[in-house]
Amino acid sequence: MKWRSIRIRDHPSINIHDTLNPEKGLTSPRIDGVLPFIRLPRSQSLLIMGQVGQDKIFGALESCEKLRRTSLVRGDRKRIFGDHGKPVWYTCAGVQVSRNSPNVLDAAPSMDALPMNDWLCLMRVMRWAENCFEYIADHEVVSHIRAAKALLDFKTMNIPADKSITPAKYFGGIAFGCNVYLRCHTDEDFTMSVIQVHLKGRTKYELDDEPVVFFCFPSLGVAVPLRPGDFLLFNPLIPHCISSRCRQSDDVMCLSMFLKSSVVGLNNNQLLLTEEQRDRAKLYHSIAFNQPNLPQRQRKALKRYHKFYTQL
Repeated sequence: MKWRSIRIRDHPSINIHDTLNPEKGLTSPRIDGVLPFIRLPRSQSLLIMGQVGQDKIFGALESCEKLRRTSLVRGDRKRIFGDHGKPVWYTCAGVQVSRNSPNVLDAAPSMDALPMNDWLCLMRVMRWAENCFEYIADHEVVSHIRAAKALLDFKTMNIPADKSITPAKYFGGIAFGCNVYLRCHTDEDFTMSVIQVHLKGRTKYELDDEPVVFFCFPSLGVAVPLRPGDFLLFNPLIPHCISSRCRQSDDVMCLSMFLKSSVVGLNNNQLLLTEEQRDRAKLYHSIAFNQPNLPQRQRKALKRYHKFYTQL
């Protein structure tokens, strides 16, 4: 594969959107009525986290890495890069669809050996993300996922060894890697996803911390700076990627909390629909049928995406 790096600060097609006011958030004009991303005000991000446990987060994530490592080549669309000549790791935890049965697994079998303290830490991170989701997502977005949960009762992230602990409300999994960056891609997720970054060696984050990475939307021409602890809610159907870290000396952990559409669909096409599910399916198809311009909007977005890459 032939590829080259691009400096975000110097590229004419990418604008850096930022605010230094910790009481203000950051967003962009709506696309088809939906906000492409929302960065929570930094003061609120640090308040959600409670300013404790950053070192424990790194410990739990590193424990996961020792148990389960995901291939760094997830197809050409989602190839993962890291520092030249250094080992790179990328790990996923949470529910996942089975590849050899019509089931949704609570977790990969390798995660059975993860200590309970590390599981509890991962669930804390997930609850942070869900608090952020409820705080800043559009009402329609939250109502949409709640309605889907009531209709299908799909699995969300949980601790397989202790069913007494309440599962996550919305998200099914968490993916993370240290000092990694990805080529631009989209994800087949059911709702908005949440990304957060952490800085190894820090036990407390400050309001005036410097950015450590950028989260980029090339088809929108936007790069969003992320400081340690920041929460960014984004639409995974819009082409996106995370940059390499701003300072080579930093060890940056990037976390992504998500809900896969295949998990919501229960991974079983043989299931019979209930009467309520059939009614909802008919309603959806009637609405989609009355939006003839939808494919045209999608084509325009793809053209913008293609134009950006042909200019590189």
